[in-house]
Amino acid sequence: MNRIEKDRYITYIGQTYNNVQVWGQYERMVDFLFEEYSKTKRRFDEIAQPLLFTISHAIELALKENIKFFEQYVNSKQLTKFENWTHLLKSHDLEALSAEYKIFFHRFHKQVKANKETKSVFNEYHKNLQKLNKILERNAETYRYSEKLDNTGKTIKSSIKPNKKIDLLEVKSIFNDLKNLFIGAPNEMGIYTDYIDFKKNNPEYKKGKGKLYCQRLHYTEHFLENVKETLTKDLKKVNENLWIDQKNFNSYETQVWKNDIYIIEI
Repeated sequence: MNRIEKDRYITYIGQTYNNVQVWGQYERMVDFLFEEYSKTKRRFDEIAQPLLFTISHAIELALKENIKFFEQYVNSKQLTKFENWTHLLKSHDLEALSAEYKIFFHRFHKQVKANKETKSVFNEYHKNLQKLNKILERNAETYRYSEKLDNTGKTIKSSIKPNKKIDLLEVKSIFNDLKNLFIGAPNEMGIYTDYIDFKKNNPEYKKGKGKLYCQRLHYTEHFLENVKETLTKDLKKVNENLWIDQKNFNSYETQVWKNDIYIIEI
């Protein structure tokens, strides 16, 4: 093994700074295991417990990060399924976390008056999440230990029912779909959250109807000119920084803050 090959085994583990990065690593691990272990022709029974733990924990991290994301923007931050935020962050209860996520998404959706289709799509993907939760039946011990113990060390019950059987192809299929829920929901609502971020950091700005034309875009002088050219093609140009959508008569202007471009509905 030469120096370059050996360097692949050195991991800069301390440069994983947040749970979003950890969540991404869990997802890559799941994808890798399914792709590579399938080639061995061996039964998945041999790695089922750690594989299902990895899937479960990836979902747990995704739920917590999504709840935390929407918590930044909702006016009402009251928890429904947990006593407090510490309880939520320490929880492994996927059903309770899933319910809380739905509540926070619906709360924000109503707050910004987003369209009905967005809510409908979210609900459909959330049904898949609930379906997977029922398959996994995951609690604090599931897929980590064979038994649940009391405070004295005595066995209370088995971690998994003896007759439980799981179709991993079904689990992987649903898990793949959930990426649309966990990544798609924040992105879909980005036209509202990006506007809120802009207003928060530019309190002197008095225009705006609460959303953007699209999510914020990375700023360079050249790219801003490209954005303006595209807006001129798609909308009616009024002046150098104002466009009107002739279909619904919404007006838009561009604003630059730090390293981003905001196309704001005014």
